[in-house]
Amino acid sequence: MTEGTSLRERQAHQVRATVLDAVIAELESKAVDDVSMADVARAAGISLRTLYRYFRDRPALLQAAGEHLYGSLGVPFDIAGPEDISRSLLEAGRRLSSRPELTRTLVRTTAGRAMRSAVRGQRVEAIRTALKPATGGLDAETARWATAVITHLCSAASWVIISDESGLDEADAQQAVAWAIDALISALPRAERASRRQPEPS
Repeated sequence: MTEGTSLRERQAHQVRATVLDAVIAELESKAVDDVSMADVARAAGISLRTLYRYFRDRPALLQAAGEHLYGSLGVPFDIAGPEDISRSLLEAGRRLSSRPELTRTLVRTTAGRAMRSAVRGQRVEAIRTALKPATGGLDAETARWATAVITHLCSAASWVIISDESGLDEADAQQAVAWAIDALISALPRAERASRRQPEPS
């Protein structure tokens, strides 16, 4: 908000923030699979009509709530190169672990996954770009596989599921995933050499 912002704009900003906080609180406290516009309006203390003035539909509301959440937690999106991917996972994991119930809701519920998808696309693109120096010499198929697996690993879903299934606590699960990412990236030069040795199909 700038100094010259009008009272009306400040009020609109406050209503919007209150609504987005209400969405997040609903999911965090109830872990519901879905959340309705009526539930959110009630939790935010506004009318349903007012809510629709700010958000045209549920997908727009959930997308904005995801952006609001990740922004408020300071989850990083910039990744400089392949060697920074596991560090980025650990930093994002540390920040998300400050809200463990909410993080599990983001992974396990329909509404949570919709919120996550709002920012996941940005993160996926950052990971793909960061991987290019490591996958540039690979054949197209191997590069696609490596990018897909590493991108999947660098997500809250990977360490939450590993934690749940293995009994590792969240920090250990995050370290395990970071180790796997680093191991895969360090193996890519060998994959590159192997792809160069393969004979061309006749």
